[in-house]
Amino acid sequence: MAPLAHRAAYLSLARLANYGLMLVSPIVLARVLTVEDFGRYREFLLYGTVLQSLGGFAIYDSLLYFIPAHPESPWRIVRQTTVLTFCATLVTSVALVLFDLATGGAVVGPYLWQLVLYLMLSTNLDFWEMYWLSNHRSAAMFGYSAGRLLARLAVVTVVATATRDVATIIWSLIAVEALRFVGSAIAFLRFDASAREPVLNEPWRGQLRFCLPSGTGSFIANVNRYFAGIFVTKMLGAASLAQYAIGRFPEPVIAIVRNALSTVVLPEMVRRGRDNPEVQLALWKRATAMNAVLLLPVIVLVIRYADIAVVTVFGRNYEAAAPLMQIFMISIFRECFDFAPALRAMNKVSPLVYSNIVALVGCAIGMVVLTPRFGINGAMAAAVLSTFIDGIWQAHSVARHLGKTTAQLIPWSSIGRTLVAAIVACAVVVSPLWTDTFGFAGVVLAGATYMVAYVVSLKLLRVPEAELLFASVRRTVVGSKA
Repeated sequence: MAPLAHRAAYLSLARLANYGLMLVSPIVLARVLTVEDFGRYREFLLYGTVLQSLGGFAIYDSLLYFIPAHPESPWRIVRQTTVLTFCATLVTSVALVLFDLATGGAVVGPYLWQLVLYLMLSTNLDFWEMYWLSNHRSAAMFGYSAGRLLARLAVVTVVATATRDVATIIWSLIAVEALRFVGSAIAFLRFDASAREPVLNEPWRGQLRFCLPSGTGSFIANVNRYFAGIFVTKMLGAASLAQYAIGRFPEPVIAIVRNALSTVVLPEMVRRGRDNPEVQLALWKRATAMNAVLLLPVIVLVIRYADIAVVTVFGRNYEAAAPLMQIFMISIFRECFDFAPALRAMNKVSPLVYSNIVALVGCAIGMVVLTPRFGINGAMAAAVLSTFIDGIWQAHSVARHLGKTTAQLIPWSSIGRTLVAAIVACAVVVSPLWTDTFGFAGVVLAGATYMVAYVVSLKLLRVPEAELLFASVRRTVVGSKA
């Protein structure tokens, strides 16, 4: 278990680093750019992310399967993967150009050629993370991921501060990816040992058969995730997208907390519950209750102090993002129930695809109904609604495969007591005296006081999963001192 936990820790750190650009750069860019210009920059990143999902098509992820399956020919697998990725990005680029030109620029507007360059340079020859992970070189993977992130972050923030020009910022981001592409090409030519490795039995068919369903699922999931943002920018404009992006600012932090638990729990579910679904369910319930212990106080504090936090961090131009952030935090309660590990442990991944399709349809209907009436707040509400649709579909799928009711999946006792603890602790943050007296510093003081009250309430209510977390923290602290 130690090597597995070690790799899981590095993977979680890498994910944290990758979210750094989302967390740090919006704070800087929101301050130095106008709301409209910040929205235009976010629009470019939004299109770029969706195109990377389609162009990459989860092909690099297949290295985690095929390199261990063919340990005698890792570089042949890598070379084949780079060819497949180039073909996928080329097809995606050509389709984007044809579609955008045919619609008179209605798809991506003025960003067409920048997006083509960004897709080709950022996606191709970017196999290193998965290559190192598949060879148990987690430290190298983390160094590459963090180094790339820091370079992007440094260039974007410096250029934005110096020029305050969106076009220049976008071109600087493309330049960083161009340098990475050249460096990766040089390294690939130096280390490629495919000519000396055995020929693969199924050089293309096996990998294509693996990538088509996983790539389709990954693309649909990303479209579902970013559909609301695309709808906002197309219907309400770049300035509204800027407010919407700030409203979802806590999302990366939530993803880190939840995914860290999922990364550790999934292998345990497979190893300990391979022939016993009840053991898998027990482990999943424990992880769900732990998610609630960790996430519920975040929901409470962000909803309580979103107004002052948004204005202090991003400026008064983003006051409209505070209610958006409060609405978005409702979706975090759904994030406590991560059904994906349970489905993957049972080797049932098709429900994940279907749930994203259903959620996408629900989001589209919600956008059409709510946005005209409530504006951008309605758009955020529709996005939140789609997450619950996704969760309900997955919960039904897990219950059906286990032969149980949906209600039997939920650890009601632990969730209920955790919810009571979170509500009882609210007594210390209801009063406005914290912020009236200390300003934004009062948010920090109130948050710390709330967490003390919350932990005390959890201990008094004897939430088992909270006790496990407390014990883990104690062991870590004692071990570090030793």
